Parts: sequence; C-alpha cells; structure tokens
Amino acid sequence: MPFELMERDIRMRQPAAAAAVRRMLMVCYFEKELYELDDVDLNEDRVLEIARRVETELGLLRGGAPRPLLAVPHLLSQESSAYYHGYVLAQIAVEQTKEHFRKEHGHLVDNPSFGRDLAKHFWAPGNAVNFLDYIRKLTGSKLSA
Repeated sequence: MPFELMERDIRMRQPAAAAAVRRMLMVCYFEKELYELDDVDLNEDRVLEIARRVETELGLLRGGAPRPLLAVPHLLSQESSAYYHGYVLAQIAVEQTKEHFRKEHGHLVDNPSFGRDLAKHFWAPGNAVNFLDYIRKLTGSKLSA
C-alpha cells in the first residue's frame, strides 16, 4: 500500500478517534454527576441541565451533541450502568498495549510476539488477574492515558 494512501487515511481518521473518546467520556461524566446528586436535587430540569452542560463542554459543540446523552440506551437500564467507563478503560488499555509493542518490537502487523504475549499475559490467566494487573504485567507500567 503506498505510504501516501496510508497517511491520508490516518489524517482522516485520527481527529475522529479523539472525538469518539470524548463522546464516550461525555456519558461517563454525565453519569458521575447524576450519581453524585442528592435525591432532593434529582429532577428533570437538573438532569437536563447536567446533560446539556456536559455535552457542550466535552462535545465542544455549542448546540449540544449530535447524539444527545439522554438518547444513550446504557443510561436507561440498570444493568448497563457505568458500561461506558469500561469502554474508555478498554480503549486506554488497547492504546497502551499497542504502544508497548511498538516500543518493544517496532511494529504490530505480522508480529509473532503479539499473539504469544497476549496469550501469556491476557488470555491464559483468565479471571485470575484483574484488569489493571493485565496491563501492568504486559507493559511493565500502570494503566495510563
């Protein structure tokens, strides 16, 4: 694949990748503020005010977010509460893991170490290791954005 084509693809997708993380963080910050509210302050107007403020601050858009926070189905069902926190942590872990392999082995594609190390540090331990320990054991450092 020509370098120019790869570079064009990266330049097109990179800004969107940052925006996608900000959209996930909007849900996290909205939930955090909701859970911190006292019951007496939990009303329709206050919820809407928090949603609009978070959309404006994190979405960087004056008119709110293209997908309003209150349209995110995860916020409407108890079993999906705080799911977006996991999405953000997983994205951080993916980027940290990729950076580790780039530093250690120079590349990701067609890298035999990639599968071997993921199997050893992530898959083999199963649920015996917690999420933060997976990252530390593979990369040698704590989870870090």
